[in-house]
Amino acid sequence: MELSCPRLDSLSWKTICQNIVETIGIVLNADIATICAQESLSNQPQCFYYQANREHLLSISSETWQKTVSFTDKLVIFNDLDKRPWQGHFAKESGQNQRQPQGQTLDLLDAACQQLKIKSGLSIPLTDQANLKATLTLYRCQPASNWQPEEIKLAGKMATQAGLVIAQIEAYENMRNLAQREATLNRIINAIRGSLEPQVMFNTIVSELGSALGVDGCSLSLWKKSDRFMRCVAFYNPQESTLLSNENPHNQNSTVSLVQIADNPVLQKLLQERKPLVFQDLEAQKELARHDLPWRAKSKALLIVPLLLNGEITGSLTLRQSALSRQWEPSEIQLAQAVATQAAIALKQARLYDKTRKQAEQLQISQQKVAELNHYLTESILKRFLPEAIANKAAAGQLTLDLNPELQSVTILFCDLVGFTNLSSRLEVNLLSELLNEYLEAMAQAVFEQGGTIDKFLGDAVMALFGAPEALSPQEQGQKAIATAQAMYSYLQPLNQKWQAQGIGVDKNLPPLQLRFGIHQGDAVVGMFGGQQRKDYTAIGQVVNIAARLEKNAAPNSILVSETVLNHLDFPPYRQIQPQYLQLKGIEPDFLAYSIPIDQ
Repeated sequence: MELSCPRLDSLSWKTICQNIVETIGIVLNADIATICAQESLSNQPQCFYYQANREHLLSISSETWQKTVSFTDKLVIFNDLDKRPWQGHFAKESGQNQRQPQGQTLDLLDAACQQLKIKSGLSIPLTDQANLKATLTLYRCQPASNWQPEEIKLAGKMATQAGLVIAQIEAYENMRNLAQREATLNRIINAIRGSLEPQVMFNTIVSELGSALGVDGCSLSLWKKSDRFMRCVAFYNPQESTLLSNENPHNQNSTVSLVQIADNPVLQKLLQERKPLVFQDLEAQKELARHDLPWRAKSKALLIVPLLLNGEITGSLTLRQSALSRQWEPSEIQLAQAVATQAAIALKQARLYDKTRKQAEQLQISQQKVAELNHYLTESILKRFLPEAIANKAAAGQLTLDLNPELQSVTILFCDLVGFTNLSSRLEVNLLSELLNEYLEAMAQAVFEQGGTIDKFLGDAVMALFGAPEALSPQEQGQKAIATAQAMYSYLQPLNQKWQAQGIGVDKNLPPLQLRFGIHQGDAVVGMFGGQQRKDYTAIGQVVNIAARLEKNAAPNSILVSETVLNHLDFPPYRQIQPQYLQLKGIEPDFLAYSIPIDQ
């Protein structure tokens, strides 16, 4: 009879062993059959048994029966056991790897055989490629039931098949265990890589590890040797619907240990050994007091794995079994260690994220302050001298303001009120300042509308330049300067009407205010001039002096431009204007100038 190998994914190692002992026991007509096997995952011996008459074993506990089972790599035959020759049989048949009954075990075996009236026994090793997988022992209780050669031969064949089946299920369970371990690690790694939130990573670690190992609790705590207390950052409890963490305000006090790290013998042992601490039954190690967090149940068995970062312990992973002791398997410890490595990576990532977040917040604050300062400078300074569009470009970094003095081709416009001196002597200071501010605001608007730059206000006079800081062609400069003068004239008319309606300038000896303009084009040094305490953006050169002289020689409500400006104007009517020969102070004699219509 052959043993068929069932589907490996439908049965466990324990189920397979139980099926084998029952099948062989029935086939070989045994009253009692046992298998003692070494489970590869836990590396612990496990015993399985079959009895034809279950009443025989009711009076013997399974623990006692397991102690009577031999684990041998040799074929051993026990006949005529009424004489109870235990020592002689084992001494005669024992092999080098045989675990022989000794002392109390012999007494237990003797007592069990007497109570069950066992007459003969047969022990057969179950091997796979010379590797001992288990020991099968068959017992008969009938008189004259010695094992026959053909029975021993059949038992040997079945044992060979059984050893192969056990080896296959062990290999399958090892592979499945490895796959589950890799799947758990992959989920944890993906959670760490897929999230920047530390709490999300910590919660995933404890829930995945806790559920994979089927524990009553799994916690992740952060602490180091110099800390006073341990702080739990995530906790998994299969009985709870949600993960516990220190983000819950109800757990703020319960996430910190009650006993200091220096007084906790378990943590001190972890600091000393720097490797996983395994406690199968804490009741047997009372010298290691259990200092759990107050909201956790007391532990019967513990597995504590350190989190190592740059060679130093920065926390620990703790797995807990509450009610029962637990034999922590090597594969479970290896998985916990692998997860602890990922937890250390998550901790490092969390700290980096926190540092980056704080730096980003500081940078945001700095950028906000810079933006506020930039807004202040734009509104309070740039827009006082530059057109709004140019000022906004400069503030946004779209226009480079090279403030170092340099030679540039510009057009200078001077504007002055005619008769302002007489007016200022007739008006009160408050009324004069109000009138002057209204006038200068209108003049500045005219300059900005044409993209010009206000160089300065000189009392009632205005100096503007075109071609800096934003470069313009000579033709554009001249056209914009003349258009600005014409706009200034048009803006003054409603102001005159307003002031006359308010009683300003109504005096018969005081006519309405008039404007005169001087415009010249040429090279000037433009940039910031001054000392450390104060600097001004201005233009310096002969072109400025000539424009000022032209303005002084202009008739009221007229625009006087130089020949240089007129030559760049592409407007035929300007060509018909007759030149004027002026004697400008400090300038070459017979200076050519042209009077441009102010209302054209």
